[in-house]
Amino acid sequence: MSEEATQTKEAPQIAEGTRSPVESKVSTEVATNSQNQDQDIELPDYGALVAESKKYRSRAQQSESELATLQKKIDSDRQKQMEEQNEWQQLAEERAIKLAELEPIVEAAQQDEARMREELLADLDEEDRDTFGDLPLQKLRALHSKLKPDTPRIAIANNPGVPSNEVPQDWTKMDRKDRAKHWDKIVAGYRQNK
Repeated sequence: MSEEATQTKEAPQIAEGTRSPVESKVSTEVATNSQNQDQDIELPDYGALVAESKKYRSRAQQSESELATLQKKIDSDRQKQMEEQNEWQQLAEERAIKLAELEPIVEAAQQDEARMREELLADLDEEDRDTFGDLPLQKLRALHSKLKPDTPRIAIANNPGVPSNEVPQDWTKMDRKDRAKHWDKIVAGYRQNK
């Protein structure tokens, strides 16, 4: 290669007082881009936020359990103090109020249990009712599921658009395909009528 080709040409120098309008735009764009990079909003660390949320949740649960424990302790201390002061009548009244609130709930639960027991025993034959009638409800349910008689299955149509039991009344007006499709039902219908 020649020396001329290997030498790099220098860009013409512009006098200091004169600048081209293109250069000023480039310099402002560079400055704007660098400012945007410095001002980028940092995304939060979601893992740290989740960990912090779990920490607060566990702290709240711990506080709630401590509060419940303290409430029970305060109630028991109050009852002991009343017993020591021989305020039996007030204690009896408070317990009677609690019992009055709980009695309807207990009665409803007992009625539901009796109804469930009767339904389960109704499916069993007489001998099994006598044998297993005194079992707890949970064991009776398990036994019932094993001894329960199988219920017959209802036939389900393969084509959900056409009900399986429905046959048009006038088979003479059917086209050949439909008549062939429903022929068994048509014949069964005539057998039932005779």
